[in-house]
Amino acid sequence: KEVSTMARSTNSYIALAFILLFSSSITNVIAGSAKGAANVAATAPQKRKLTSLDLAFSGAVATMIGDASLHPIDCIKTLQQSDEGYGLGFIGAAAKIYKDQGAAGFFAGIGSYVTCDGGAGAVKFATYEALKQWVNENVAEERKGSALFGCAAIAFIASSVILVPGELIKQRLQMGQISSVSQGIQTIWKNDGFFGFFAGYSGVCARDIPYTMLELGLYDNFKSLYLKFKNRDVEEGSEKPITQLDEIIAAAITGGITGYLTNPLDVIKTKLMVDSALYKGFFDCFRKSVAEHGIPALFQGGIARVAWLVPFSAIYLPAYEILKRRLELSTPKDGTASALKLKGGAQPRVTGWDGSAFLHVPSRSVRFPSRCNNHSRRRRNYRFDSNASFVSF
Repeated sequence: KEVSTMARSTNSYIALAFILLFSSSITNVIAGSAKGAANVAATAPQKRKLTSLDLAFSGAVATMIGDASLHPIDCIKTLQQSDEGYGLGFIGAAAKIYKDQGAAGFFAGIGSYVTCDGGAGAVKFATYEALKQWVNENVAEERKGSALFGCAAIAFIASSVILVPGELIKQRLQMGQISSVSQGIQTIWKNDGFFGFFAGYSGVCARDIPYTMLELGLYDNFKSLYLKFKNRDVEEGSEKPITQLDEIIAAAITGGITGYLTNPLDVIKTKLMVDSALYKGFFDCFRKSVAEHGIPALFQGGIARVAWLVPFSAIYLPAYEILKRRLELSTPKDGTASALKLKGGAQPRVTGWDGSAFLHVPSRSVRFPSRCNNHSRRRRNYRFDSNASFVSF
């Protein structure tokens, strides 16, 4: 048993170290290139249109960074909302986790959750942005605000197929009901079959459809309202853009509001996932919870949820915006230096070893000098111009 516990702890620390290193690297890349982005903005380079893959990548990375950063608080919240942890305060739940599982208990389920939630984030944001673009092109201005809530609901439904199995395994790991992801998959498959991976699906949808509607809908509406307020006395053509600080504030407010309002739904979802044998469904769980502990039971873990979602939203929504902006500037079409300090477009100054043109850009043909008919590796002594881009080559 001790060997098994040590193995779980070691695996948890390795997973945490890897994810935090990955998160740190992404953050450093973004922060380190801020100066370059400012210089590029001054020259007003052309921005490329983001593809669905770009949006999916941004959504996945931003979600994974937020999840990895605040997973310990999520573990505390899960224990508070379960029947086992009912009545425990934030500190009491944290102390119980440390006593039962050690420091590794605060990172239980982090690998499966970050992976699945990252995939769900990719689908969610790619779907939401596609729907939002359609709304901007086809819906009247006065109805766009409410239409965004519908876009968010559809985006979550699309992502839920990936999210729910990861959420289920994560919460059972957090409660100590399973010792590893592989054991959890085998146990669920053996006992409940394929549909066992979607235990609590009704609770997840009941929580996350309203949550996602509020999260993405309020966030975009807060930004729009603040931008209008910010430019209320500004002449047309000299409007001030929204800043990164504005995005962080809007995201934090959104996280706090949505987190507290949807906490009762989160409590029901947690009970259905970790104590599924005790309940027949969403409404049965709701009725029994209120009958046993009263209405306050629905707000159990509310402080932990808000303490988790305020910083989480302030991290992952602005991170998503930053990644989108970076990708927009990553491949300019006019040959100017991008925020990644690469030159796009054709590079006609790349030459062969004897000074002849190596690439003929318009036709993309290759012309080798007459003295190099065998084209062997030993003869490839190309002189690259210091301004030439290897990406173009």
